[in-house]
Amino acid sequence: MTRQETLANATRLGPVHLRVVDIPAALPVWRDVVGLSTLTRDSGIVELGVDGKTLIVLHAGAATLLPPKSRDLFHVAIHVATRKELARVAARLRASGLRHGAQDHLISESLYVSDPSGNGIEICFDTPGRLASREETAGGGVSLVAKDGTRHSGLEPLDIDRLLQELGTADRVKVPLAADSFIGHIHMRARSPETLMAFYLGVLGFKPHIQSATFGLFDCGTGERPHMVAFNIWARDELKEPPLGAAGLEHFTLVLPSQEDLAAIARRLDDAHVPSLQTDGALDLSDPEGNRLRVVLASD
Repeated sequence: MTRQETLANATRLGPVHLRVVDIPAALPVWRDVVGLSTLTRDSGIVELGVDGKTLIVLHAGAATLLPPKSRDLFHVAIHVATRKELARVAARLRASGLRHGAQDHLISESLYVSDPSGNGIEICFDTPGRLASREETAGGGVSLVAKDGTRHSGLEPLDIDRLLQELGTADRVKVPLAADSFIGHIHMRARSPETLMAFYLGVLGFKPHIQSATFGLFDCGTGERPHMVAFNIWARDELKEPPLGAAGLEHFTLVLPSQEDLAAIARRLDDAHVPSLQTDGALDLSDPEGNRLRVVLASD
């Protein structure tokens, strides 16, 4: 693939559609803890977002929860622009009593929770300025080196108490998520990440980032956002297929900046004999493991 055939830096992720067992049960997590606002709602679908911009679409009707260690969604990541906004979510999580996690990845700080249907959620604050270099060992391991020279695994625990110090006594916690929040990446469990990477790199046009079987993570993105679509093999031999009708990923959205970019992807899909359906100027397709995505043009 030539340089001109890789995705433009302006490419981004759009709304992520998820299946849930019960929308009323899911809303307290997505709305009251994460902080998304309800934009539209009918009996079977709820659009949630910030400042009128859709980020998450919940589809009712899943027959069962998404079991742990299922090949499907690991988490969808909503990125926030300030550490204070991350602290607000942390405060809401702590007050909710929900089981949650927190990790310092050096290049980001992240909070983790799941909705009642088992759909994983990450709230992420990017901190790329703390990273000096990324090294891969001869055995395929990954080590992150901070600007102060310290080495990190990228999986250290995040100090929530220290994070909450970002909030002053006058800061409101029970407020909607900030309007500049966005879908930053999506992360799935995979059986054959090498096959998936051949598709995402060679057909869709993403650029490779981490490709480590030892670490168990394969991801790709653009020159501007290197970590946009990720796959892990951490479940290893325990990975199982989700039951028919389970909650999980319905589809995610890839937003392209121009008609030329869309035409290029359509051409590469045709050359690779990958089935796709073109409707209303969008492409609907599935990757080699059945994860569905929709490729659309950015709206004016």
